Amino acid sequence: MGGNVFETVKQSITTREAAEHYGIEVKRNGMACCPFHDDRTPSMKLDRRFHCFGCGADGDVIDFAARLYNLSPKEAAEKLAQDFGLLYDSQAPPKKTYVRQKSEAQKFRESKQRCFRALADYAHLLRGWETGLAPLTPEDEPHPLFVEALHQKDYVEYLLDFLMEDGIEEQKTWIAEHLTKIMDLERRNKEMAEKPTNRERLREITEGIEQNIKELFESEKYMRYLSVMSRFHRYSVNNTMLIYMQKPDATLVAGYNKWKNQFERHVKKGERGITFDVSQTDGKPLPSLAADLFGNVRHFEAFMEALKRSAPVPLAFEEMDADTDGYFSSSQQRIAIRQGMSEVQTVSAAVHEIAHSKLHNFDVPDNPDAPLYQEVELFGQPALFSNDRIAADDLPDGLFCYDLRGSDDDPGAPVAVEERVMVNHAGSVITAKPLELPEEGHLPLTDESGLDFNGGEKTAQRFLQDHKKDRRTEEVEAESISYAVCQYFGIQTGANSFGYIANWSQGKELKELRASLETINKTAGTLIADIDRHFQEVCKERGIDLESGPEQDAGKETMQPESSQTGQENHEAAPEPEPSWKIPTKLPEQDPSMFRYYITQESLNVGTYPLMDGKTITELAAPVKVEQDSITAFGCIDYPQPLTAEQEREYALLPASQNPRALDSIGHAAEAAPLPDAPEQTLDEYPMPDPLLREDDLKNCGYQDGDLLPLSKERALELFEQDLTVYAVVDGGGAEMLFDREEFESQLPGTVFALSREEWEESPAFDALVQDRLNRQQEREQAFLSHEGDCFAIYQVSREDPQNVRFMNLDWLKSHDIPVDRGNYDLIYTAPLGGSGTKMEQLEKLYEQFNLQKPVDFHSPSMSVSDIVAVKRDGMVSCHYCDSVGFTEIPEFLPDNPLKNAEMSMEDDYGMIDGIINNGPKEPTVAQLEQQARSGQPISLMDLADAVHREERDKRKSVVEQLHQQPKQESKKTAPKKSAEREL
Repeated sequence: MGGNVFETVKQSITTREAAEHYGIEVKRNGMACCPFHDDRTPSMKLDRRFHCFGCGADGDVIDFAARLYNLSPKEAAEKLAQDFGLLYDSQAPPKKTYVRQKSEAQKFRESKQRCFRALADYAHLLRGWETGLAPLTPEDEPHPLFVEALHQKDYVEYLLDFLMEDGIEEQKTWIAEHLTKIMDLERRNKEMAEKPTNRERLREITEGIEQNIKELFESEKYMRYLSVMSRFHRYSVNNTMLIYMQKPDATLVAGYNKWKNQFERHVKKGERGITFDVSQTDGKPLPSLAADLFGNVRHFEAFMEALKRSAPVPLAFEEMDADTDGYFSSSQQRIAIRQGMSEVQTVSAAVHEIAHSKLHNFDVPDNPDAPLYQEVELFGQPALFSNDRIAADDLPDGLFCYDLRGSDDDPGAPVAVEERVMVNHAGSVITAKPLELPEEGHLPLTDESGLDFNGGEKTAQRFLQDHKKDRRTEEVEAESISYAVCQYFGIQTGANSFGYIANWSQGKELKELRASLETINKTAGTLIADIDRHFQEVCKERGIDLESGPEQDAGKETMQPESSQTGQENHEAAPEPEPSWKIPTKLPEQDPSMFRYYITQESLNVGTYPLMDGKTITELAAPVKVEQDSITAFGCIDYPQPLTAEQEREYALLPASQNPRALDSIGHAAEAAPLPDAPEQTLDEYPMPDPLLREDDLKNCGYQDGDLLPLSKERALELFEQDLTVYAVVDGGGAEMLFDREEFESQLPGTVFALSREEWEESPAFDALVQDRLNRQQEREQAFLSHEGDCFAIYQVSREDPQNVRFMNLDWLKSHDIPVDRGNYDLIYTAPLGGSGTKMEQLEKLYEQFNLQKPVDFHSPSMSVSDIVAVKRDGMVSCHYCDSVGFTEIPEFLPDNPLKNAEMSMEDDYGMIDGIINNGPKEPTVAQLEQQARSGQPISLMDLADAVHREERDKRKSVVEQLHQQPKQESKKTAPKKSAEREL
């Protein structure tokens, strides 16, 4: 490439490319934290040039490298050319090693963070030791860690206070004096690393499966197994098909004489055929890699009940051959487990078959109302595509869901595949196999390897059926999940599981196991959460104390499978009680004081229910018709308090018609308030993780840092099950991380729980609340128009964009005779309007804010051409089109403010000077709506809010009366312009 080094570098490299190459994280909008000052929020814009809005640093790519590495311009240009492999007219630059220099502010900040982390981690350990290892009686020998906590806790908290409260110079001195102490604490924290999270623990379990099976392959036991198995004949394809037609479940097949002479087994009487499966023979046992399991399970009956409630199909016990532990029947949609096995073997078999029913249930008929997805190829593999977001919980087990990210220039054009996309969501894809995402978390889509549409459509269930796995993979997945779940709950099944998996896996490479690890982890994690939740419920229902030791529980519970042989001779003395694990076939009578909600097919698809103390769940063996055959119910849940309308929608639960009246007819929005005090419409607010609590609730508990958000116990448990980190606010204002459900139960009554603000804002639940705003267009627009203070609203072209007007300027719209229509737009965001300046100055500030410093709850593309900003100042509303240059006002985009419009109408019509408008049907009053609700008839919240506003307005003086009371002016009055009237 010709030219000198300066020209070559400037023409070939942008500042953004250089920044990313040198390890600076650049956001998709081109913003990054400035490396030239202590920048905590992105304030530097990078493109061909760079500019920092914080410190004012500005220049081209050579200036950037020169400042970054403290070089002269020539040295910076040569470094860039060397690092990017550019050639120029001069000789190649000599290779140099450049060390990026950190500013003093950056060095201090890193040192302070290091000290704080070491002290905070150690303080957390000390608090845990002080409470968890305290002696139970004065005579007990204190634990050494408890003693350490008593000696060190106050001192460490003193150091933390000193580090956080003194000035910068004092902090620098303190850090220099205590560096050795900090290094000692870091080593101590590393030594006393706490137990892993549930997810890490599960991953450790599943990763250990492969190592254990490899050890089995190298054992003498495996050599003996291979020696015997080698004597079985390998049949041709045609003969294999004949065997399959004769006995589809055949495993080991040999002829009559071969069974007799080589294996010392004989064919059972009555069996006929050319070849015989091992199940058709008796005699000397064959060697097996799997071993029968023995032993008991603590609270066995309660645990089995939890398994039944976690299974997607009914589970029952029956007699079957000794070489079969159980089976899942896809055609009959049920699970059967062999009677008479040990407790450990029974649990292992039950989890194995539940895994089959969740992952390999291919005979489920297609739901005619199931959504259709477009068939595509993603990186050369079959997949499904949807423009909308797809919730992973809505998909059959065994499928995986990913989001597509759109480009900043065209949010509808996918450029990458990610686990979850909040902003610039361009669609979602469903795959039958998990994608291997790199460390950066996304796979780029290119013309050569990307997304190709095939033109067909399928449901998710049909897609799963078309990509059915082979039998080996299914068995490896099911037994691996069984092992992981049992291991998690402390039930040892390795002697059986490792041999079983090795037997079914195709060779020592364990391809089936490796390819299924993501599926195993995902399904095992979901199943563990379900079992844990149901086990807690069952124990609570049956009065089982989980804190008591095993010796106190001995003999309390026994499992009585369905069998006529009880082993007891004097059972006639009392009638045998119906087994507690037997699934009911009809719903119990409803308690008049309870609120009943029916479990529908949609509820089962959701898979979880709202948590509430005192609830009772009834799940049926088969669905029944209720409410005059209008609802197909798979069971019911009785709650002591009514659910909100939002909970009913989220969990797909249908309320019973006999529920006590609790203002259900108005959508539960005013459950605790009288009808006239209906909730006031508000602008968009920050979505709190628990809508019943505010940040002040944390401050009232003594927690003042502001980085956590409050939760009730029920909501905390829900988010904990979604793998979010939950804390308990303890005495003195500290926050302790909770690791399992037992720690929730050990908290004192009235404890406030909390969630990290940062983790909440990155969670799918936060994004779902933000996206839900789009479903309340009319309500939010009414709140904007009715807001008393200054405010603004942002509208963007709807996702469908039927007229293809996104990013088009007004001149283009006029040339194509396309009006700016409210019907083509979605209301994206509303908020109070702060600051001063003219209207245009405020619009420019909004443009800058929604490009450079967007609010955390704004999950839409940056403000751009074709967006509309509605501004309300001093009661006047005006709408402005974001054009190629500046903003252009567009009248009549929004309907007039209904309250102001009423006043205008009164001024124009002297026959209505008392504020009574009779041009349409008479509007109902608050009293009439209240009476209507009490009689059981449904009413609209919008009608109620309008009625409240009308009655408050009527209490004020009429407009004409106010005009009469104004002092007369000597100057001649000028009639208001129509344009001024229409500004609202």
